[in-house]
Amino acid sequence: MEKLLSIVIPVYNTEQYIEECINSLLYQTYKNIEIICVDDCTPDNSALLIKNIMEKDSRVKYILHNENKFQGGARNTGIDNACGEYITFIDSDDFIADMNCYKTAIYNLEKHNADISIFSFFEKKENSIKNYKISSSVQGLQKLNKDNFTKVHCSPCNKIFKLNHIKKHGLYFPEKIKFEDEAFWYKYVAAIEPKAYTSNSPYYCYRIHGSSTMASRDKYIYNYLDVTLDILNYLEKIGKKDFYKEHILNLLYSPAETKEIYNLDEKALKQVAEKFKKIIDITGLDFNHINNRVGACIYAYFIEDSKMRENYLKTIEILKPVKYKILKHNKKLYKLKREILRIKEQIFKRG
Repeated sequence: MEKLLSIVIPVYNTEQYIEECINSLLYQTYKNIEIICVDDCTPDNSALLIKNIMEKDSRVKYILHNENKFQGGARNTGIDNACGEYITFIDSDDFIADMNCYKTAIYNLEKHNADISIFSFFEKKENSIKNYKISSSVQGLQKLNKDNFTKVHCSPCNKIFKLNHIKKHGLYFPEKIKFEDEAFWYKYVAAIEPKAYTSNSPYYCYRIHGSSTMASRDKYIYNYLDVTLDILNYLEKIGKKDFYKEHILNLLYSPAETKEIYNLDEKALKQVAEKFKKIIDITGLDFNHINNRVGACIYAYFIEDSKMRENYLKTIEILKPVKYKILKHNKKLYKLKREILRIKEQIFKRG
């Protein structure tokens, strides 16, 4: 007998896509599912469309938030209301492209007695499609830990989890901020170090459009500080403060193209400086660790201590030859030198 799979959909302003999303779940060959649609105060007609589907299929459920908690908060509501043995997530503007996706993923999980089943995805933007391949080093049955977990995309949407693991370890998404996926994935791996069965089959369609998170992620780049703090606080809570060591700073991505980082008011600048300093204090890392992290260097701009900024400037030269991928979906490579010059210019302006 099929075990119940809970599928959580945060819903916000996606009336154009929500029906396709839900139908792609109802058409799955794995039939024992509950679809938990969490309305995060959406201003459009998504709720009406969901309720119309509910009248035809009792597997669809609807929950309304009384305040906007962003995607992380909506997923947490789904976790708290889920009844399945397994749980997965899907964004309301995406869809599952293969009707055997969940059946195959759960079969692999149960056959190999794994903790988690993972499959691949593809991005769809207008008329273009880009497949993402999972590293061959983690395909098949592998134990995920601090050394290899980043070879799997952090999204919870291409994964089947065991619900009891999530509830037992108090695994939740941070609310009212972006990039909640990274926080959840880092915490999950640290808490469980799961045995994963990974397939390279691109079952999940991640749709890129003007209002999607991926299309506007530079706008929320400073949320990476909140995400890092969320992870560090959780690690300390479970007694694994040093699990990722200095690699936790890989989360502090550089904003690449945007200049928004230099347009913050004084209050925002102070808040960012305080959060970055707090991260340094919690990790106990020295300047060499931080300076060798490409993303972390951008935050030198915010530091109030002139000696700290001076230290960054002295060691930042070693990163000039490095190239890195920006965080946009086109994955175009930019030379780090341009970014460094911009950082230095702004630091010098501050004095």
